[in-house]
Formats: sequence, structure tokens, C-alpha cells
Amino acid sequence: MEMRVAAGRWTPKLVLVLVLLQASSLVSGSHFRYGTMSWRPIDATDTEVGQTILADPILVRHTVAFEFKAAYRRDYEWGKFFREQYRPPNVAGGTQVWKDGGSCYTEDSCSVLGISNPSNYMLFPFIAQGFYVGWEIKLAVGRSYFELNVTGPNANDELSDTRRPCVSPFDTGDKPLCRGGVPSGTQYPTTQIDPTTNCVGSICAGSLVPYEITYPDFVSALTVPCEQVDDAEPDYCSPWSQTYGFFFGDSDTTGIPLSTDVVLEITEMNYEVTNVGNYLLGTASFYHTYQEAGVPKKKKDDFTPWTAYFTGGNRLTYSTDRLINNHQGRFRLELTVNLNYPGEVIGKQGYVPNNSPVMTALPVLPVPYTGRSEISANGVLATFQVSGFDPDIDPEAYKGNKLESNEAVYYFLGSQRKMGMLLANQVPDLKFPSRWFRAEYEEARRDCYLSSCIPVGGVADPFILVGTGANLIPAGVNLTVGQTFTPDPLNAAHNAFATFKYEGTCSECAGGNRTCTQLREEGPSGITIETPLNFTCELYEPWDNNVNLAHQPERLYLDRYSGVVQWETGINPRDVDNATYVTDFWNHRDPGDETKVTYAKRLAAKGTQPSPEQEPLQPGFYNVVFDVRSYSHDPDCHLKVYDAATLGSISPHTGKAFTLPAPGNGGLYTEAQCKAVDDENMIDIAYVSVPLDFLLFLYPPASWCSKSKCRNTQAGITTFRDEGFYGTQNDVNVLSTGSCTICGGGEWNLYDVSAAGLTDKQLNLTDYTVCLQDDDCKYDFDTVAITPAIEADICKRNTPPKWVDQASAGNDDGNTPTPRLADRPTWSTLRVVPSDPTSALASDPFIDGVPIENVYPGLALFLGQRSSEVRFNLTAVDEDDCVEMQILPIGLFMGYTMYTMTEDGLTKGTQACTYKDATKDRNCIYNMKLELIRRIGTTNQFYRTFIWKANDTLPQIQDPRPPNVIVCFIPFDNYQIGVRRCVNIILSKDQALFWVDARPKLRELFLSENERNDAFEEIVSKCGLSVTGPNLKHYENPCEYTPADLTTFYISPGQTLEFYMTAMQDSGNPPIGIYISEGGTMRANGTVGPPEGATFEYLEYDDKSGKTHLRDPAKRRFTWTPKEGQQCKYVLCFIGNNTRELEESIEFTSTFFWTRPFVPIPALLDERCYTIVVADQQLALQAGSFVDAAAALPSLTSDCGMTFSMWFFPEGTTTMPLATFGYTKPGETDNIVYMLEWDPVTAVVFHDGITVQDLGQYYRLKFSTGQSYIIQTDAEFCVNEWHFLTFTIAPNGNFVLYLDGVETTHYSDDDRDFHVVAVETGSMPVVDGKVEIIGDILNNNPGYTGFLRIGSFDAVQTFNGMIGDVRIYSRVLTAEEIGAKQFVPLTATSEVGLEAYYKFNDGSQADNTLGNSVGQFNKYRALPPDTADSFCNLAGDTYCNNVAADSPAGPSETEMKAKGQLVTDLSGNGNHAAGCGPDACSTTSTMYFVFAPSPITHPCPEETLPTVVHVDGGNPIFVAGTGFARSQWLKCSFSMSDGSIKVIKAVHNTTGNISCVSPGSPDLTVSALEVTNGGVNFFTNFQLPIYMMERVVSFPETGGKVTIKDACDMIGTNLFSMGAWVYPLSQSSSALEDVISLIGMTSNDQTGLLSVRYNGARFVVYEKIGSTVTPPLGESSAAPAHNMGEGSGWHYVMLSGNTDRLVLYMDGESTELTATSISLSTCDLELGTTTTGRRAFFGYVEELSAFSGFLEACDAYQIMWGN
Repeated sequence: MEMRVAAGRWTPKLVLVLVLLQASSLVSGSHFRYGTMSWRPIDATDTEVGQTILADPILVRHTVAFEFKAAYRRDYEWGKFFREQYRPPNVAGGTQVWKDGGSCYTEDSCSVLGISNPSNYMLFPFIAQGFYVGWEIKLAVGRSYFELNVTGPNANDELSDTRRPCVSPFDTGDKPLCRGGVPSGTQYPTTQIDPTTNCVGSICAGSLVPYEITYPDFVSALTVPCEQVDDAEPDYCSPWSQTYGFFFGDSDTTGIPLSTDVVLEITEMNYEVTNVGNYLLGTASFYHTYQEAGVPKKKKDDFTPWTAYFTGGNRLTYSTDRLINNHQGRFRLELTVNLNYPGEVIGKQGYVPNNSPVMTALPVLPVPYTGRSEISANGVLATFQVSGFDPDIDPEAYKGNKLESNEAVYYFLGSQRKMGMLLANQVPDLKFPSRWFRAEYEEARRDCYLSSCIPVGGVADPFILVGTGANLIPAGVNLTVGQTFTPDPLNAAHNAFATFKYEGTCSECAGGNRTCTQLREEGPSGITIETPLNFTCELYEPWDNNVNLAHQPERLYLDRYSGVVQWETGINPRDVDNATYVTDFWNHRDPGDETKVTYAKRLAAKGTQPSPEQEPLQPGFYNVVFDVRSYSHDPDCHLKVYDAATLGSISPHTGKAFTLPAPGNGGLYTEAQCKAVDDENMIDIAYVSVPLDFLLFLYPPASWCSKSKCRNTQAGITTFRDEGFYGTQNDVNVLSTGSCTICGGGEWNLYDVSAAGLTDKQLNLTDYTVCLQDDDCKYDFDTVAITPAIEADICKRNTPPKWVDQASAGNDDGNTPTPRLADRPTWSTLRVVPSDPTSALASDPFIDGVPIENVYPGLALFLGQRSSEVRFNLTAVDEDDCVEMQILPIGLFMGYTMYTMTEDGLTKGTQACTYKDATKDRNCIYNMKLELIRRIGTTNQFYRTFIWKANDTLPQIQDPRPPNVIVCFIPFDNYQIGVRRCVNIILSKDQALFWVDARPKLRELFLSENERNDAFEEIVSKCGLSVTGPNLKHYENPCEYTPADLTTFYISPGQTLEFYMTAMQDSGNPPIGIYISEGGTMRANGTVGPPEGATFEYLEYDDKSGKTHLRDPAKRRFTWTPKEGQQCKYVLCFIGNNTRELEESIEFTSTFFWTRPFVPIPALLDERCYTIVVADQQLALQAGSFVDAAAALPSLTSDCGMTFSMWFFPEGTTTMPLATFGYTKPGETDNIVYMLEWDPVTAVVFHDGITVQDLGQYYRLKFSTGQSYIIQTDAEFCVNEWHFLTFTIAPNGNFVLYLDGVETTHYSDDDRDFHVVAVETGSMPVVDGKVEIIGDILNNNPGYTGFLRIGSFDAVQTFNGMIGDVRIYSRVLTAEEIGAKQFVPLTATSEVGLEAYYKFNDGSQADNTLGNSVGQFNKYRALPPDTADSFCNLAGDTYCNNVAADSPAGPSETEMKAKGQLVTDLSGNGNHAAGCGPDACSTTSTMYFVFAPSPITHPCPEETLPTVVHVDGGNPIFVAGTGFARSQWLKCSFSMSDGSIKVIKAVHNTTGNISCVSPGSPDLTVSALEVTNGGVNFFTNFQLPIYMMERVVSFPETGGKVTIKDACDMIGTNLFSMGAWVYPLSQSSSALEDVISLIGMTSNDQTGLLSVRYNGARFVVYEKIGSTVTPPLGESSAAPAHNMGEGSGWHYVMLSGNTDRLVLYMDGESTELTATSISLSTCDLELGTTTTGRRAFFGYVEELSAFSGFLEACDAYQIMWGN
């Protein structure tokens, strides 16, 4: 930053201390602050409009209610000027009288006539807070001091008719003087100029102002009638510069424009005598029935809406009020009215009248200086956000076809016309009269030049341009400043010259700025006071439309979609900003459209752009006007022809050319054009426009003392609020932290920064280097902590308030609803607009860096229910030390915009509440409201509660509240506004949810004549085919449909699977959520995500309304490219929920899939489950087909030798070629160099004289050369299983042939099975010390064509079977390398000399019209072909066996053809192969890619049966899964408790099932079972637990019994012990379950029972003789944990007795019981029971033991632990 005074932007001098002039033009220019207007259609309760209108439906539909809001200076002399009046509120029984102070409301009271009464001026002095609320001010219609009327006739019998405001702002309304005795009314050519027309770029030549046809005595637009006396007063229209009042835009039967007085009711009075205070705020409501010539009319003509406007005096001054732009300009609040009832037009029930947008803003918005490298609330530089909403509620939204009920609002900077166009242009400032027009300004400027530019010596400067013939004017012509030379065509001396205007230069004022004139005022005692008015020639440049007419502040930019304004102000009032742009302005671009932004521009580095110096703007007020629009719903826009030649092509509101109808459309606009309200130049009829006119106050940013000290101790420094006592609560809607000390900033009341002796303290500037640039300040991208020596000296810069967000989106923790990540936009395009148009920034204007969420922060969701109250908090925090917090709403919906509903859920066309009930009486329960603000403890956090009540007695379908709306809020600390937060309130109801697919019934539901669903129609419109047509297959997915339930997908590693989950509802109200409910990856927060490497993302549908983030229908795209090692079967289930919940709230531990179809699914939920099989592909060949892989052959030379490997699965029984290397000479047949063959060997038969033993068929691998050199292996190999061959040829001719690896590996040390390998060696012919390899032959003979046929050689020598994983190296691999790589997929980048690598994962159904255009994958039938569906495919979520909407039955070996297809080389060398084509293959041959595992495939075991085996081993275990290869290396691996691993040979049953025998284990253990197809490299990603345990007895809850007969032969009741381990599962706490019992006969033949029972908590001992039941003999002293459903655990229970004692042992603890009296002669020992009347034991029993003796506690304890 360079510290020096800014130059060129402004040169402030000592402030002018002026007494407020008693002149109307000055006073009128000092009181308007802010204004906005809107309108709405009326309803039956608008009784103020009168019964005449209410009784006529036609008049009702042409009548609107206007809402007007404005702010003015409070202590202005109300009642003195412009026919203003005021009065207090009416009292009961009477009406207050209007008062004025001579304001000419009637001519008798006019102060001009000398009747002014100063005692009646109203300054609204402070009496008490709220005292003036309800007072009224009448803002009348008039011109200057008079009404708009007809005056005269004068002496010349001439009338003055000013009842019509002038159409052009540049029309004075004054007739020219009649000359030469011509009569009054003689037509003279028009001479007044509109300087804004006839422009080339920014230079406008202007054009004549036409005389309107509505003016008196109209003859021609190019002529005007004259008058006899030039009175300089308006004669035929009232000029903009003098007119005030509200004008509706239509006319009465005589053509006179209709207007009205505005009665402003005061709603707020601010008494702070500061820049941003001292105002009154009021509102007005009034009605108007639109007409033309007395006939009701909805708009002016087919393509022109009504234009209503309010004007009333001038804006602030520059010298006294510091309004920098538009000072003393006319203000004009202008809106358009277009009365449309779109529901009525399109013939739908319940017409909906269209309303205008509604705007809210502060009368004065403070904006602190913010440099290029600083961040404000919404981004870099000074930012703020304009806020408004459209209260219209679309009845279709009740059906849920749109994102929300709100209509979109678009923001534009107002045109010069909408800003009021005219500025006073007093030359110099405060010199009257005002110079509204260009000619007057230039004349006044010329006079000031001539009078002020006089040197000290008194001799006038040569302020005349003397013509010389060489200086643009001919000799003899002299021009003074402001004069124009026009060549005379009759003067030959002028022929060489053009028109030239002499402007003069500031060099003529070399003596300095001089006094141009004196301001004379009447002082005390009649003394005249003269104040010199200075003329500064730099400030009074030649006329410029952008300076001398109304204009927006410099360097201010607006995003039309969000309303975010970005303003480059400079860093402070006196220093230039030459910092590097971090980033700059937002471009006017749709946030959903990134197509126009190049990738390079998006990635431009921050902080690297050139940095032209930028001088600061002046501090003070700036006027800004916004033109805010929403869709008009006018059908004429696209139904009627627009003739630009007749109707015009220039907008009268903006002065810009209209967007014309699309070419070739017959002069008709398209409906899309008419809805493109974001097009600033769209024709006026397409939109409704409202104004927002307010002030910005630019000030040095303030800082607050964080402790007791402040660097700035200058007395008298004030803020622009509270006169230095900022932080004091002064409003029920504002809460504060108490008075604060100002460290800097605020009201900057000394403007001469060049004056000597002024310090920073006096200038009220702060040294911000002491501000903590950390989390408290948050103004830099790269925050740096600067810690001062003494914390008490810290001065914290004022920061904008921020929202306190919910901890997680949707979790109502009392804080502000926050957008979810999925709902935040990702678009981010930012634009730099440099001051230097030649800089590099101008050519590359896009850079990255501002967080886009500050501009488009996304929508926070609040999910509620129909007919239930909505309530949430809005919590904000101000992180600086001084707080005056407000939380302000933007657009709360009122009940009068909502509609009553029928029992069928249709809008009736009647309002839920009347306007009177909703707004005036405030007794409509459907009004949204905010409670008063509250502070949270003593923190700087505050909150307001949002409430939207409901009638909970109404059925959900009849709730009149719109089910999908957006409301917005802003936090404000009286200095800065925080980022706007918008909440999307979704009111859901119980409704059916459907997956969107090709079911015919779905089409019937959503596309019926009565209930057409636009969203569904948009989806199916993409098909291009009937969804039920025979040519449409569901699996083709043309509409991105949801796959059928239980569909199976097959895909290979490296290929991409993609499908869509699309769901919608009949009503479409809430945002649907779609989640993976089962089968995905479990994440840390308990949610289920897609498998590793897959994505599952929400997408959007276009609902034709320009909305984004559409959530019903909801669509998520599943995309996955599996990697090597992910081969397995995956079952994924997806839940569609009719409310988008937090994923954390979804129950992911259960699914409907496994219960289908027995458990019905709720209507508001639905689930579909799919199987994804990731499987390797192999190549299946039959009857003469082969793969041509010759591309790699030239690289196989004798320099390094070669290696060839391949996996093959032979299926034939004859000799079959496997791979053939060779070449073809031109014109000759094939020459074979090498051939590998699979060769059968005759069976061996043994005879032992009694039996014959046939050992079966054997095979061997045979290698031959073209010279018949043969090497072959022993015959010990089988067909119908995988084999691996390798051969190598070394440069010295050494040859090695490998079959099935290099090692003989035993499967286990107790299994005789072993693996057979074959390794054969030999040598090849050597010439000149080197062997000739196939590549040498080809390289040495350029005319030869090589071939490598993998599979068959020709139609005779054929191969039947599969091949997979072919590798070709240009070097010799060692045996160790071959063994290491045999079962491992290669990583090409890690391999040396790998020339070609074919895995054959190239199969696709695409060529069979069965594939998906995005991913090459295979989809198979979800339902068996004979499945019946009684619900006919909606409630049952099936297809009714609809063959047109179903998939193939399952994978087919012939569905992925390979003939002629590419086989990809994965080595990276591009040596791709191909399946043989029809010219090379036998016509009877076949070749297909098939899904099949090989020994190199990772198998994926899924489950075992059984899961529990005996510890001793020997149990057969069946393993189910995917990817099991028919491989001789197929094995199971078991982990043992001692850390060892046991490997067992597995038996291949199918590709989905194998079996192996469990090994024995020395201990009880849980073993990890793993499977491999290749003997090594067990795939630990898929381990299954095998429980190796002892066996126990399980007793079911229904009853079970184990009986040991005749137990009393071994033990007896007089001397016995019996015990067991017991695991109760009972959940009862009182029932007695028989665990262990002795039951038999006593010596006297009675039944006897001695039993240990369980009551859910303790073990209890009972006895019973005959039918006599005795009390318990006792119970265990230590109680097991009470069962809670998981069992109480294992307990050891033993009962031991003799004739004297009975003891119960439980877990080693003994309990003495009452000795039993039973003596059984015969008995059985029973575990459990099935006897009626006794309760069965529920649980497990293990290790029962019985002894014929009494055992003491020590013995029982030893037995308990197995000793």
C-alpha cells in the first residue's frame, strides 16, 4: 500500500458551513432517503375500495392495492412546501384535521402568497419513543407550488394545461415564442434535445424530443405550437423537474393521467442526529382500478404493461449532505403493472392472481471501505446483498411439481430513467436555479469560466479561442468557452472545417480555483450575508450523460441472480489501492451454466494478476437504485406477434434495444424467451418490475476496543450511529452488549485531508496493524496472527455478524438451519473489472478464489409435516466486542397469499385468509412470524424464533400452507450486514413413493389427462420411444430409469458400471432421499456408502422454471469402475424415502430385501436391491476360431530372447493347437515357426488276471518348430481344468518348456495328493552363435507377414476351450520369476520387457443392443419369467412379467461376441490383438468373451455351511461365493490357534460352490477360512470364520429332553453327585425350568422327583413325592446375571447329596440345602423336560457328569474345570 493523497478521483476542500437555505429547490433536495413500491390484486375484504367495485367481478379483477414505503429526513420543515400536510392519528369518534404551514395544498394557504405560518411547520421533535407512530403525512400531486390543472386564459386567450406529466424527462413543457406576428398555436419545429439518444458507444449526439399525441393542439411529433408571451413556464405538460405525486399510468375518459395523493403512515421514527439516522419511515396503501377511456383494462396494450410511478422532490445535496452521485437529482420510483391470472388462462382450477415482487432494505446501508485484498461478508471488496421475494404461490406447487412455491426474483441496476434521470447540475454547487438540461448547464458553465478565471493582476485571461485556420476553426472566428462553430455552406472559407465546440481547459484557470458567484442570504436584522461559491474547473467538465444525468455509483457491480453487490471503494478515503487483486467481481452468469467459462480461466492463480492503482471513492452517501423483476405470466408475450417496426425496438424504461423474437418463429416470442426474466433486455411485458431506491453510506471502517484502552483517544469522535454510544439498545427488535468505545472509523466529518497538522486521530482513522488478523477479524485469505505486546491495546476491527449454524445440517440443536453439502452449489466464476482497460486483467478476466457459498450459499432444509407447526431458531453472532444485533426477515409469507384446498387437494381459488385478517388484524394463523430477539446469556450470540402455525385439525391434504417455500433472513449489527440465509421449508405428507422406470402403470398414474405430472413427463420425453413399445428394452435405460428390483449386473475390473436410482411421488412435495441401506462400505459415522472407488451422487432434473437443486423427482447416479482384487459378488440395497433425512438417521442395519415379499413396505418408503458380480472374463473358442496377436512379434529377437505364457482350459479330446507362431511369404501359404499343442495319450490298462484297471485319458504339452523339432511333457494331465504353459528361448538357443508351474507342491502333510508339474529343456538350432527367433525372421524379411494365432490354427486344427491371461516378453524369464508371476495379475508399469499382455476383459453387450452407452456391463433379469404380480407392478414394485420391460434371463455364453473384436494390450505398448474375422475364421467356429474365473482370479467366498465344526476335524465344509475356478490349485486355508496355517485341497462343484474338509485343531478356536484358485496368494480381503468347538446340547424354548435310563442303577438319591455346564436363555424371572432331574419310583411305588430348576435369576432345588408339592429345598446363593435376551452366560451347576446333607454348587460357590427325603429305588436322569405341567428348560447343556458319591466343594471345583 502506498500512503499518499489520492489524485484525480476527488479533491475535497474545507467543508462548507452553510445555513440551510430557505429555498424550495434546496429544501426539497434534502429530505428523500429511501423508497420502494409493490402491488397486489385485491380480495373481497378490501372494503376500502368500495362496494361498487367489490360488487363487480370485472372491476375486482382490474383493481390492485399498492403498497408504498419511503423514508425521509425527520426534522425537515414538513407542511411548508409541495402541498404537504400532516396530522396525528384519528381518535375515537372523530377524524383529525390535516395541517400545513403554507404548503399550497390549497391556493389560499400557499406561502408564495405571503401566508406562510412557520409555527405550523412540523419538525417531529423528540417527545417519547413511539409517540409519532400512526401519524400521517400527505404527499400530494402537483407541480412546483400548484396542482396539475388548466390555468388561463391569459390576455392572449392562451391556456396552460399541465394536467399531463411530460413523457420525456427532457421536455420543459414550455411553448416557444411566436415571432413575426404569427397567431398563437402556430407550429414551430421542436428544438428540445434528448441527450441520451443517437449514441455511438458512450458518445451520444442526442435527438429531438417529440411532441406527444396526447398533448394539446397536437399536429406532428416534430412540431410544437407557439405562445405570444415567453413566460418560461410549462404550457402543455408538467416537466419531470417540477412534478410530484403518484401517477398510475392510465388515463380517464378525457385522456388525463390518473393520479393520487399518497398518505404515508409513520411506522418508525429515528432521532439520532447522525448521517444514517434522523429519518422517519412510513408506509401507504391505496387502490386503483385500471382503465382506458373508462373501460377496465389489464395492461396498456398487448405488449406494454402499465407504468406507475411516484416522484416527489429532489435527493440530498453534495455540499451539505455529502451525496456523491445524483445530488439534488429528481427521484422516481417506477414499477410496472400487468394484471394476469395464470391459472385462469391455462384453464386450471383455482386461478392465481399474479403479484409483484416485494423488496426490503434499510433506508441507509453503511458500507465500510474495503480494499482489494480484504474480505467482507460476501467476498472480496465491499459487498452487500439486495433482498426481495415474490409472494406468488403457484397452485401447481401444492402437487409438488416445482422446487418451491416461490417465483424467482432477478436483480438489475436501475436505468437512468428509473433513477429519475435529471440532476440539478448547479454551477457552481448551490448556485440557483438548477440546470436540468444540457444547454442550460453548458451556458452556466461558460459563464462561470468567464467570471472566475481572472488572474490576480486583474487582467482577464485570454479565454477566447482565436481562429487561425490551423487550429480547427477558420481565421476570423473566435469562440468563447462553450460556444460551437458550425461551418457555413455558403462560405468557401469554411469548406475545410467541421463542426467544433470549444470546451476550454483548466489551464485557463491557472491562477487557481476562483469565486464564481456569491450566495446571498438574509441574515439577522435584515443584514445580507454573502458567501463566496467556488468554481473548480475539474469538477465542472463538459456535459457527460454518465455524470450530469442520474447514474449508479462507480465501480459497483451486481449479480442478477443472487442480488449480491460488489463495490470497489478503495482502502480508505485518502490512499490509493495498489494491492494485487485477490479476486474481484462476479460475472452476470447463471450459476448453473459453466459452459462459457474455460478451464484455464477457472484455474488462473490468485494474486498473480497486474494491479493498476485504484484511487478511493469519496466518503459519504451514494444513491443506488435497483430494478427487481419476476415473471409476469402474460400469455400474450408468446401468443401474439410482435412487430418491432411498428411497436418499437427500444425499451422506454432502460433505453436499450429489446431482445427480439427468435428468428424463424413468425414474429412470435417463444415461451422460453418470455420466461427468461434474467435477460435484462427482454420485452417489458414478460416481467413485472418494482423499484428499490436507497442510500449507501461509505465510511472508514470502525474498530472497537477489546479491553479498557484505545489507540484513538481523540475527544468528540463519533460513529455514524448513537453519537459515539454505539452498543446501546434502542429497539425491542435490537439487542446489544452495552456502550462501546470507538477506535476509528464512523462519521468522517473532516474532508480536507491535505490540511497541515491533522493527525490520524483527528481524521478518525485507525492503524489497523494492531488489529488481530485471526479468527476475530477474518478479513484476509491468508490470515496472519499479529500479537501486540499488550493485549489491552488491541483494537478489533468491526466484523459483519455471522450465523451460528447447526452442528450438522437438519439437526435441530437450537441454532440456524444450515445447508447440507449436497445442497451447496459448486459453480464459481468470478470476474475482475480493472480500472485500466489495457491491463492484462481486461483480456483474461476470470480468476479463482472467493468462496462461492458466500454468494450462492445454498438452501438450508427444514423438513416439516403438513398440518403441523414449523418452528426453528435463527441464531447469529457478532465476533467483535461491540454489538447491536438485529435479525431481519426477507419475505415472510402471509395467509392472504395462500389458498383453501378441496378434499382432493386442489386449490379452490379462495384465500386461506383475507388480506385484512393477515396484515391489519393479524389474526391469520397461517402468517409466518418472528418472535422478539433474545440474547444467549452474556455472549455475543442472539436468536429469534421463526414460527409458522398450522391448523392441526385439517387433513394433511387440505393444509393451505404451500408445501415447499423459501424464506430468507439477514443478520445486521447496525454497521454491516452478514450473509443472507435462506431456508427451504418442506412440508411433507404421507404419500406413495415410486421408483421411476418403464412400468406401464406408472405412466398411467403420472400422465393421465387429469393429473399430468410435468416432472415425469420431462423424464420420459428423453426416451424418444413409447415406454411400453416392443422396441424398448428396460435394460437399455434410455431415460435413466431405475433398474428393476433384484437385477444382477456383471462387470469386469477396469470397466465402468453406471445406473440411476430415480424416485418420485404422486404429490412431489418433499425432497426425496435415496440412500444405500445395505451392502456398501460402513463409514465412521455409522452410515453406509458405496463400495470403495464407487460414487453415488445426486443429480437434478430441469422443471422448466429455471430452478436448481430439484429434489422431486430425485435422482442419484451410481458409478463404479472396480479394480483388480475387487472380484466378488456385492449385494447393494437402496432405500427411497419420501423425506431427505440425515444419513445418520437412516436405519442401515436392516433392510426390506430379506423379508420380501412377506413384510409389506410402507408407502412412503421403497427399496430395491441389486447384485453386482465383479468377475474376470476369459475367451471361449470352438471349432476353428483364434485370436490374432501378431503385433508384438517383431519385438521378439535373439538379442534378449523371448518368453511366452498363457492360461488355457482345454475341453476337447483330440490334439488341439494352443498357440502358433509363424509368417506368410507373399503369394505362399503359412509357414509355422513354433506350435504349442495339447496332445492326448492312449489310456493305460493293467491286467492282474482277475480285474482290468483303466487309468483313463492322459494329456501332454507338445512344442514343435517348423523343422519338426519336438519337445513334449510326460502324459499326466487332465482336460476340463486350467493349465499354465510357459516357454522361453534364450539367445544361445536354450529352450525351456514349463507346464503348470515350476514346483511340486503338496497340499498338506497328511494328504497324499500332490501337484504335478512338467519342466522340459532342450536347445534350438544356433546360427553364427545365435538362435533365430520369430522377430528376427520378420525383421530380416520386410515382405513377410507374421502371425501369432492363440487358439485354433485353422478350420482343421482347432482348439475347443478357454484361454486367459496371455503374456509375451522380449526377454527370458527365470524359473523363479515364472513361479512368482504365475498366479498374480501383472502391473504393466512394473514389468521389464513385457511386450504384450492380454486379459480378455473386453467383452461387451453393446454390439448386441443390450449394453449401456456409458458403461460396458451386463444386466440380467430380476424376476423369474413365471413370476405373478397380483398388484400389477406398482404396489408390488414389479413388472407384471412385462417382457418389454425386463432383462435377459441370465448370463449367456454367447452374448459377448469376440469375432473381429478388439483385444486390448494392457502392457501399454499398443500391441492390441483381435478376434479372427469372418475371412479368417471358420464359418462354423464361435468365439465369445465369457464371465469365468481362472486360477489367477481372486475368489470371493461369501458364506459357509456349516459355520461350526468339531474341534477334532473331518467335517465337510461347503463354501458358497463367486469366482471359484476349476483349478487343480483350488485350496482352502485354515488358521490354527497356535498361529500355524493348514492348507486343504478343495473340490470344485460350481463357480459358486466348493467344498473342503476341516482339519483338526488342538484347541477350541475361531479359524479364518480363506480360498485361493492358485494355490498361493490367499485373498485375505474375504475371510470367513469357522468355529471349531466341542458339541453341546441345545434345548429349544418349546421343550426338549435327554434321558439317561436307569440312572439309579449307578447312583441313588442317598449318595450321589450330578453336575453340568448350563447356559440359560430364558427371559422369564419367575418360571421354574427343569434343568437336571432324577425321576422314578419310591419303594412304596409313588412317583418321586428331585430337580434342579432355573427361575431366570437363580438355580432352585425342588422335590416332589406323588402329588405332594413341598417348598423349595433351597436355591443358589450367588445369582447369575438376569437374562436380557442374550443369555446369562455359562454356569457350572452340581447337586450333591447323602442321607444327611444336600449341597448345591454354582460356579464354585456352595449352598447348604434341606436334605431330601426322597429315596428312589428306580430312576432316570433327565436333562430338560417335555412333561406336561413342567416348564421346559431353554438353553444349552455341556459336560454332564454323575458320581455315586458325595463330593465336597474342592472336588466339585476340580470337576468343574475338567480335572
